[in-house]
Amino acid sequence: MKPSLSGIFPALTTPFDKGELSLPRLKSNIEKYNRYDLSGYVVLGSTGEGILLNDVEGLKAIETVRSSAAPGKVIIAGTGTDSTRPTIQFTNQAAEVGAQYALVVTPFYYKAQMTAQALEAYFLEVADQSRIPIILYTVPKFTGLDLPVHVIASLAEHPNIVGLKDSSGNISTFGEILKACPEDFNVLQGSGSVVHASLALGARGAILALADMAPGECVEIYKLARAGAWEKAREVQLRVITVNQRIVGNYGIPGIKCALDLLGYFGGDPRPPLRHVSQDVRDTIGQLLSDAGLL
Repeated sequence: MKPSLSGIFPALTTPFDKGELSLPRLKSNIEKYNRYDLSGYVVLGSTGEGILLNDVEGLKAIETVRSSAAPGKVIIAGTGTDSTRPTIQFTNQAAEVGAQYALVVTPFYYKAQMTAQALEAYFLEVADQSRIPIILYTVPKFTGLDLPVHVIASLAEHPNIVGLKDSSGNISTFGEILKACPEDFNVLQGSGSVVHASLALGARGAILALADMAPGECVEIYKLARAGAWEKAREVQLRVITVNQRIVGNYGIPGIKCALDLLGYFGGDPRPPLRHVSQDVRDTIGQLLSDAGLL
């Protein structure tokens, strides 16, 4: 039986110390997140700077998250690349060190040739050869590509493709995906600004950078929604929405890592070519966290 994909999964950051992967810092962060009723962890996603790590580093990070996570936490690893064979190879290596699901982003470098047919063929080949279930990942702000709804619906019929993380932030498209896919397909929201609305439409849960900074609040939105307390869930969503819009949306990974440092986690350095935020931005981030009741 596959582990449940319901609930809230933080899209973990990856700690670096002087440019080097810091596994002790990653372990420390996970131990702090274990205090919350999170469903699991996503390692090597967009927020985890997965594209800036080599395979050896990535596998060490997955192994550390797996060994540090509290019992019952589901481990999802970002394994997608622009090339089919390396994606399959890394996905299966990730499975060997503890990943239970693979989050596979749309290949995008040759985007003019990434037609609906090419994308569908890519995901089918990966799913056919992966030892763990696949979660499709569409994040147009980074890839410049949309995964068409009809392709998602078709891929949802594959027995080894079990879900989708939609980070488009487009709630209308999100609803179309839910309408087009089977009821047992795990459609997960990837934007912290629209969790409440997505759960109202029928989302199974969410994978969120916002949950790095506000794990308790994100879990609260989910639990209140599941209990039918929609107005209370809305209040929490509105309290943290600006944190997501400004820190995640405007300042990106350097901003998220700065926020984590202020909140008592280890954010540390972004990996070059990403750069630290300025002192002015750091002050702004502190104020945003304070205004949301997080600091």
